[in-house]
Amino acid sequence: MDCVVCQKRSGYNRVVVDLDSGHELGGLCVRCETEEFGEFCDDLADSHAESCVFCDRDGIWAAPKYLPSTYEEDGKTVSYVDYDVSTTDLRFCDEHLAGLGVDDISVPVQATASEEFITRGAED
Repeated sequence: MDCVVCQKRSGYNRVVVDLDSGHELGGLCVRCETEEFGEFCDDLADSHAESCVFCDRDGIWAAPKYLPSTYEEDGKTVSYVDYDVSTTDLRFCDEHLAGLGVDDISVPVQATASEEFITRGAED
C-alpha cells in the first residue's frame, strides 16, 4: 500500500480509511506522519472525539495504526498486523485531509448487481 501523501510504500504504520464505507484510501508512512504532525501524533487526538483533529467538522476519515497481534493455530503462534478504526481518535475532515497533500480523496462508488448486469449487457 502506498502513502497517501508521498506516494511511496507506506509499510504498516497507519492506514487512512473512510468511516462510512470502510474504503482504504491508502497508507500514511512514518516519515509523512512525523513531518505533518511531529513525534507525538497520538497526542493530537482527543479521546473519543468524532471530529477532525484540526477543526470541529465531522472526522469522516480515520487514520488508525496497524498493531501487531498473535493467535495460536496448530500449536504454533501466528503473528500479524491489523488495525481497528473504532479505536483511533485521529480523524480528519475532507478539507484537512486534502490539506495534507492527498490528491484524490474520493471513495469509489460500488455498482449494484442490477446496474452491473445492465452495463455488461449493453456492451455485448
